[in-house]
Amino acid sequence: MASAGGERAFSIEDAKSALLDILNAFKVPENLQQLNEARERAGNDMLKTMQIVFPITTRIQMQIISKYGFPADGDGIVRFAQTIKLYEKQDAELAQLNTELFSVIMPQMAAPAPPQSQPQQPLSAS
Repeated sequence: MASAGGERAFSIEDAKSALLDILNAFKVPENLQQLNEARERAGNDMLKTMQIVFPITTRIQMQIISKYGFPADGDGIVRFAQTIKLYEKQDAELAQLNTELFSVIMPQMAAPAPPQSQPQQPLSAS
């Protein structure tokens, strides 16, 4: 990422490396165990996923993006995501890596089963 200090710009190749590093970080046994336990606790509840799983994925991402010049905080995550979105329009491989990352962060959730309707009993006239 470019800075006033004259560091080189964050390139598409840097973005690919960062995404690969993040994806690999999710596979580190300790992180994988934490994520699996969090997903198990969250179940198929989107709110619980946001409360339990997202903080873990965010922490892991912040550890990686800081190595690429982004702040290790919420602002850094937002700036990183915006940069990736911009670059994915220019590079199919990067777009695929970002899709993989999104699937880890936001796994498919099954739609809740529709409520079972009970057959209505005819009203009896008394």
